[in-house]
Amino acid sequence: MIKAKLMNMCMVIDKVNNKVVVQDKINSTDWRGITLPGGKVENGESIIESTIREVKEETGLDVKHLKFSGLIDWYNNVTHERWFIFLFKTDTYSGEMIGETHEGKIFWVEIDKLPNMNLASGMKDYLKLFTDDNINEAYAVWNDKTWGEFKFI
Repeated sequence: MIKAKLMNMCMVIDKVNNKVVVQDKINSTDWRGITLPGGKVENGESIIESTIREVKEETGLDVKHLKFSGLIDWYNNVTHERWFIFLFKTDTYSGEMIGETHEGKIFWVEIDKLPNMNLASGMKDYLKLFTDDNINEAYAVWNDKTWGEFKFI
């Protein structure tokens, strides 16, 4: 039996200023660094609804018109667990952004500067799916001893 974990991530884009919302996860125990808003899909919740909820919880912003940007597919070759991270982007948002959550600071950053920041593990690869329309999936194998390299499809 395969156990699956469903997650999401959203790139909220300010097209006028060429910026995106990021979160600096400094208080996270398992994933530290600059990330985009996102989180877990709860039972009984759709993927899109969970993404909208997570963005609201982590940034204070209300987002609409999410566009699918790709899928991160992690497979554990020992436990046979799979993690699916559904990626979305939008430039339709409203509300007032909060400055910080229990996980860390929330702020806008220029898209061009993002790859050179102190990104959370794997984020540089995740960004490829947000920025390259020819890539739909990143697949990698992991276990307790190693994290594999992504194969982009």
